[in-house]
Amino acid sequence: MVSMNGKRAQNTRCIKVNLASFTVIGISILLCYTYMTTIMTASYKEKTVKLRLEKETENNFLPRVLVFVFPQFHSDDLNDFLWGKGFTDWDNLKKSPLKNRLGLKIPRPTELGYYDLTEVEPRRKQGELAKQYGIDGFVYHHYWFYDTTHPGPNIHKPLVNMLKDGHPDVPFALHWCASKWTNTWNGQVGPDFVFKEQGVLQKQYFPENDNNGRITAHYNWLRQFFKHPNYIKVNGKPLLMMYMKKPSSFPVLDILRELAVKDGFPGIYITVGLTKPHDHLLDIGDHSQYKTKPQSGTATLNRYSFDKVVSYPNPAEWNEKKSLQVPDWCIDGKAMTSGKKRLRDIAGIISSFDNTPRRSYEEAHLWSSELPVVVLERFRKSLHSAIYYEACCFPNDKTTNRKQDDDRFILINAMNEWAEGMALEPSDVYGRKFLQTILDTKLDTIAAGCNL
Repeated sequence: MVSMNGKRAQNTRCIKVNLASFTVIGISILLCYTYMTTIMTASYKEKTVKLRLEKETENNFLPRVLVFVFPQFHSDDLNDFLWGKGFTDWDNLKKSPLKNRLGLKIPRPTELGYYDLTEVEPRRKQGELAKQYGIDGFVYHHYWFYDTTHPGPNIHKPLVNMLKDGHPDVPFALHWCASKWTNTWNGQVGPDFVFKEQGVLQKQYFPENDNNGRITAHYNWLRQFFKHPNYIKVNGKPLLMMYMKKPSSFPVLDILRELAVKDGFPGIYITVGLTKPHDHLLDIGDHSQYKTKPQSGTATLNRYSFDKVVSYPNPAEWNEKKSLQVPDWCIDGKAMTSGKKRLRDIAGIISSFDNTPRRSYEEAHLWSSELPVVVLERFRKSLHSAIYYEACCFPNDKTTNRKQDDDRFILINAMNEWAEGMALEPSDVYGRKFLQTILDTKLDTIAAGCNL
């Protein structure tokens, strides 16, 4: 027989075991509840953000925020010829030091890794990031040469594959980098390459007419993108951006426009990048003080029928350690009576810049030579100023009610120019903070409205 003391001890042990079991169960339930609450909260926030952005699109309050995409991350015949078999710009980043000469880390990719853009998965992920963080479209660098060495499209496989597999499934446009290539990198040319002209890697040439059908061939290649439902248009005109002003290219652009009209489009909406600040958003004082003189948007628009110019987002003397600013005439309710007219000028914004991977260690341009928190804040200020300017500074303008027809753009450099430190994609230095800044800035502007 078991004594009373033995029964009490046994019961005590049972109670302790049961209490322990209940405690484990309770903690498990609490952890499960916390996890589910977190998931539901995140899902609710994501849905709320999506609804806000969708509502904004219907109201068409904000300009479209576009981002350059560098398609170079894949094997290409031209790069094989110039730099050696299998070269991509990842090679420059991988061989670069961990830190620049100021001791700041050189950003490297994390979530997307060292991808090949001919593959669908990295392009799909790029599209998901764009949708999640409020990027309204990608602008792909387009390389078409009329020179006989490598005529036609180059570094274009990701674009062609996008048409086949549908990713990234976001609005997009093309940016024709219609310039010759010069050897300004610190890399060695490929074993089979011989310079025919000092420092020139690839020449560019523009035909004066279409007698030999080369411009028609160019248009026929472009039209497969122009016809795509995701292609960015302004009042039905496909958007084609030009990297730099090349007067000898004007006849080509004229013929491309004519071919587009014959093809059923009302034309092509053509912009051109200029080395200049945005005249309303960055006051740089006397232009003559700078070694590189800013180009004139007005003179360019008077010379050729570009629809707009782009204050190209490249580092320069006048924008180092500066952010764009909303002009005084647009704050405190003064926009209504300012009498100012919107410039035919697209604001360009640099995310960050450090070209150590492409230059010598001591000669690299360290435009964003500060701590990440400082770089991100300058980016935020510039983005907010550009968005506010386009959305609020011209209340008397009658803008279209349809986002897909609007001509208000902001252009960010870049989604993935990794070898120059311009990358919105997740990195080991910035994480997703550049992307989050875009989303937060748009949502904050939506919430605050035109109140500064």
